[in-house]
Amino acid sequence: MRTARATTMASGVLVTALAASLAAASPAAADPQDSPATDPALAEFHDQELEWAPCTEEALQGLECADVEVPLDYSDPDGERITVAISRARASDPERRRGILLTNPGGPGGHGRYMPLPLDPRTGTGFLGTTRAAEVYDVIGMDPRGTGGSSPRIVCEATPPPLYPRPTDAEISDATRAAITYQRSCEQEYGDLLTHMTTANTARDMDVIRAALGEEKLNYLGYSYGTYLGAVYGSLFPERLDRSVLDSAVGPDGIWRDVFLGQAPAYSANMDRYTAWLAEHDDAFGFGTTREEVYATIDAASARLREEPSQEHPAVELYDNHMFDMEVGYHSRFQYAWDVYGTYLWFLVNDQPVPEEFAALSLFAPVERETSTVGLQTAVLCEAEWPDRVSRYHADAREYREEHPYGSGAFWAVPQPCTFGTLDQPEPPVELERDGYAEALVIAGEFDANTYYEGGVAMAERLDSALLTVAGSGGHGFYLPGVAGGLDCVVDAVDAYLVEGRSPEDLTCQGRPPAEMAPEVLTEAEPELESEEFAPLRHESVPSALGI
Repeated sequence: MRTARATTMASGVLVTALAASLAAASPAAADPQDSPATDPALAEFHDQELEWAPCTEEALQGLECADVEVPLDYSDPDGERITVAISRARASDPERRRGILLTNPGGPGGHGRYMPLPLDPRTGTGFLGTTRAAEVYDVIGMDPRGTGGSSPRIVCEATPPPLYPRPTDAEISDATRAAITYQRSCEQEYGDLLTHMTTANTARDMDVIRAALGEEKLNYLGYSYGTYLGAVYGSLFPERLDRSVLDSAVGPDGIWRDVFLGQAPAYSANMDRYTAWLAEHDDAFGFGTTREEVYATIDAASARLREEPSQEHPAVELYDNHMFDMEVGYHSRFQYAWDVYGTYLWFLVNDQPVPEEFAALSLFAPVERETSTVGLQTAVLCEAEWPDRVSRYHADAREYREEHPYGSGAFWAVPQPCTFGTLDQPEPPVELERDGYAEALVIAGEFDANTYYEGGVAMAERLDSALLTVAGSGGHGFYLPGVAGGLDCVVDAVDAYLVEGRSPEDLTCQGRPPAEMAPEVLTEAEPELESEEFAPLRHESVPSALGI
C-alpha cells in the first residue's frame, strides 16, 4: 500500500548531534526526557517574549492575542520559521490560578482562538453559561499551524471534492476526478510545505506555546480531532501534561480513513431511531406508521429531488438529493429537536416551499466559510496511509451508498485527495500511549456520529483513563455550558476534575430525551427556532458535520 501524504513532522534530516534528541521526540521515543522540551536547539523558541495585545477581530473581542514563533521543520530548528496565533482569557480568580488550559476545537484544521469565549462569562457571548475552569486557568486558544491567523495559511484554491452521500457510478467517477484535481492543485501550490502540517508538529507547537508562556506543564481541553491531538501531545511530552479532557473522543486506531468511514454506520443507527419516532407520530407527520414506511417516504423524496431539485428552498438556489440525504441524516442525531426537524422534513417530503424561518436549520445555509479549514484538514489527514487502489474505493462507495445512504453516507468511501498524494511522508502517525502523565477524562456521546461512541471507549481504554458516557445523545461536544450539547452533569464532572483535581471516574450522564410531538397542522406550526437551544445547530455547516 503506497503512502499518500501531505502532513506530518519534519522533512529535513539532521546530521548533527541534534539527531539523537530529536529522534526521541518521534513516535518511537523511549525516554520522554530527551524530547524537544529539553533540547537546547529549541531554547530560543521556548524563551521568546510574547507581545500580547487586544485581539483585533470582532469575533475575538474581549480576548488578548499574540503570535508564537515555531520552526516549520522541527528537525531543522535553524531553518524557516512560521507563526502560530494564540489567544488568552486570564483566570478570573488570579489568587487561585493553577496554570494554563490550552484548547482545540477539532477539525482537523479548526480555528481555535475563539475557544476561551464559551468558557469565560466575562466575554459577553450572551447565550453561553460559565465554567469554573475559567476561574483558575488562563484559557488559551490556538489557530493551528496552517490556518486562521497563523502563518503561512494553507488555502487550496481548487474546489474540494463534492458531497455525494448516495452517489451513482458516474458520480463516484466524478468525485474521483475532483479528488485528483484538488490534491494536485494543493501540492503544486504549497509543495513540501504540506508535509509539515501534521498532528505531531501541532503538538510540538503546543509545547513551544507552553514554554513561551513560562509554564512547566500545560492542562488541555480538546474536542473531536482535538482529542487525538491531546493524546499525541501526551505521548510525545508526558512530563509536560497535567490534566486533560478529551471531549467527543476519536478512536485511537484506523487513522484516518477507518475513523471517518465509521461515521456512516453511526448515522444509519440514528436514522433507525429517527424513523421509528416519526412512525410513532404518524398522526402529526403522515410519513407512515412503521419505520419501513417512513424510510420509503423519505427515499421517494430523495429520488424526486435527484430528478428535479427544488427551487423553493430559502437557503440555496437549487436544493438537490445530495443535500437532502446529508441533512436528513444529520438531523436524525438530535432527538430533543426531532419535532422541529420533522416539521422541516414535512415540507421537503410533500414538495412544499420551505418557509423562510427554517432556512437557518439547513446545513447549506450561507455561512462565512474559511477555505483554509478545508485545505489544512486535507493536509493533516494525509499524514496517514491511504489505500492506493481506486477499485477498492469504488467498491466501498457502492456498498456504503446502499447500506448508509443518509448523513455522510459514501462521502468518505469514495477516493479522497490523500489517495493521490505524491509527497514523501517524513514520519508515521504517533503511537498513542499514556506513560508518565495523569489520568485523562474521556467523554463520548452514545449516538454521536462525528466521533462515534465505540471510538471514545477505545480511546479511554488505550489511555487507561475514565470514560464519561453521555447516554441518549447524538451531540458532539458536551463541555459547553448553556447550549444544547452542554449538560450540567458533564460540566460539573469536568470542572471537578480540572479545578479541584478530583480523580476522574467512569460516569454516565443522561442526554435530553426525544421530543414530544402533539398532533397539529404542520403548516401552522411555529416552532421557536430563535430559542437558544438551537443555537449550535443554526451555526453548523457541512465541513464540521463531516469533520471530527
